[in-house]
Amino acid sequence: MIHKKTISASITYFFLGEYFSDAVRNTITVVLPIFIFFYLGNVEAATGIGVGALLISLTDLPDNKLNKLKTAIYSILIFFLTTLFVSLSLSHALLLASLVTILAFVFSMSAVYGSKVGLIGTMALIVSTFVMGLHPVNPVHFSLYLLLGGIWYYLISMLQVLIRPYRSLHHAIFECLMSSAAFLRSKAKNYDLNIPFDPEQKEAIKLHIKVNQKHELIRNLLLTDKLAMRPENKKGQVLLGRALLLIDLHGQLNAVHFDYAFVRKALADHPSLQLISRLIEILADDLEALGKHVRAVKPFAGKVAGVEDYDQIRQLLTIEELNQSGIPKEVILKIGANMDAIAQNIEMIRQNQVPQQRKAETFDPEIVYPIFVTGDQFSIREHLSLKSPIFRFALRLSISFIIGFLVIWQIEPNKYSYWLFLTLVIVARPKFSLTWKRNQQRLQGSIVGAAIGLTLIYFIKSPAVLISLSIIFLLGFYAFNRLNYAISVLFITPAVILTLGSYHGHFDHIIHDRIIYTAIGCLISIVATYIFPVWDSRQLANKLTNAANDTLDFLLMALSLKGNNTETAKRMVRKNANMSFAQLSEAIDSAKLEPMTKRLHFKSLYGMQITLYRINAIITSIYLSGQHTAQIAADKQQVDEIMMNLSCDRVLKEVLQRFYHDQEYHYLQQTDNLSHKIRHVGVLAQRFHQFYLDFQRL
Repeated sequence: MIHKKTISASITYFFLGEYFSDAVRNTITVVLPIFIFFYLGNVEAATGIGVGALLISLTDLPDNKLNKLKTAIYSILIFFLTTLFVSLSLSHALLLASLVTILAFVFSMSAVYGSKVGLIGTMALIVSTFVMGLHPVNPVHFSLYLLLGGIWYYLISMLQVLIRPYRSLHHAIFECLMSSAAFLRSKAKNYDLNIPFDPEQKEAIKLHIKVNQKHELIRNLLLTDKLAMRPENKKGQVLLGRALLLIDLHGQLNAVHFDYAFVRKALADHPSLQLISRLIEILADDLEALGKHVRAVKPFAGKVAGVEDYDQIRQLLTIEELNQSGIPKEVILKIGANMDAIAQNIEMIRQNQVPQQRKAETFDPEIVYPIFVTGDQFSIREHLSLKSPIFRFALRLSISFIIGFLVIWQIEPNKYSYWLFLTLVIVARPKFSLTWKRNQQRLQGSIVGAAIGLTLIYFIKSPAVLISLSIIFLLGFYAFNRLNYAISVLFITPAVILTLGSYHGHFDHIIHDRIIYTAIGCLISIVATYIFPVWDSRQLANKLTNAANDTLDFLLMALSLKGNNTETAKRMVRKNANMSFAQLSEAIDSAKLEPMTKRLHFKSLYGMQITLYRINAIITSIYLSGQHTAQIAADKQQVDEIMMNLSCDRVLKEVLQRFYHDQEYHYLQQTDNLSHKIRHVGVLAQRFHQFYLDFQRL
């Protein structure tokens, strides 16, 4: 029942959310000038303005007003100059090939200046391919029309931002709440005796990373908005408070007080496991319901349906606790307290509250919020080396374009041969794994989309109906462009086929060329990955070192053993631990798809990944509990051993003693004492070190 309810809610949220509303806006913005100028008989204006609006819309990512304005200015100017230069070169094949190849290198190198500028560069390169395909008769006129299309699109986009300045931020908070709810549901599976641990742990790690990605998006949207961050801005301060509470909420969700295997064993014969699982599901439902109210600045004053259910189940769990003694009683007590802390945090988000003990430090002007925004490397000189992944990719893409031109010249060029270059720009990525995924998605989407287009053409002969259907497919492309690339390709393929076929005719040639040139582009991009490759498998040692060191820093901060214990430093250390762990997990998943990975011992890699995840969860519980007592001095030897075991940048001369056997390991979980938590971390650190030695040896 809950599962069906969640699916139904997700569908509802999709059609009422930012992705679909943006898709409707973009579709109208692109289609409207095309219809107007076609009606007026100016085909060149309709094509230029429509293509300009279509392509520039893909540079418009969620952002605040100032950043959107910068993106608009950069995109409009770069698109205009690119269109002008490429269109002026069309009559000279060698000049055109040289220019576009140089642009492939230059625009790929623009990623040095950040992901947003890199996206503008990618889209400008796509503009180049479209100009080659459209082959405008009057280069200056077409360039000006494309310029007007870009200006027209961003006028509409900026108008929406002026009317609703925090729309993207509200949606990012909503997505974070939904991801947190999914993460919480995965936690409920830990208390189900019928579900094995390993698959659940991998699912929990993926959801943990997804929630942290949502946190990063919220930081980038909020902390870079100078207007929202002003103390006198009421809406901005409310959103800042929600963002901080969301991050703290995830800490509560991730905190581990007991080993789950031990909890299952301790409560195997009690109904407490079912009650705990039910409590978690209620809290997940509460988080999803909370998403409906994220746009409201005022506290929610209505009745919350899940609160009564939570109170009833919580009372039953309290009765179970009173009827138990020893270890089961303590386990139920601690888990119940954690559930109450999560429920309290959710209520604080709903009421726009801040914990009394954190009010002074949360809104302390001494906190340096800008440092929490992930920065980009802006030195082009540092990247003019084969050591730079961006430089290697820029060279590779340029070579791919040269190969593409040679292939086109060997066969008979036609008006749709530009799809080869379009495919290269879209599917080629610095990493092999991403390129491989993109190729699969583009081929799958193109084949299925072509089949849909062919079916519609066979049964429908009216050009008006086909054009109407192409608009619907364009809407689908926009709706899924940021969600699922394969589905977006599935929509855009029939949209292109129906539009071009209705205008030019020769549907069979269009479908044939779409498939052939897409396949050739995918083949070139895959082969080219072996030219100046970027292998994640070779970065694993460095990613492991960073993740382990950041985890160790988090532990020392939680134990108050680091000198800088300001709120800024604490939150930064916690963020670094989460981000480096996410980067490690991403590298492991990418390396799995790379060729010649038999040399890697993935069992050890996954072992280290899960162990680090569990260590971070225990450290989070220490951090949240604030148990900074004189016990630390007595545990100095244990802390020193943890530091040695988590130091991946050196190999210890001797392997430390074998792991504690299960009985002793479980004994460590019998209390929530800080000393025992440190010992728990020590056991996991030993396990991590053993996995690391196995990984190095194999």
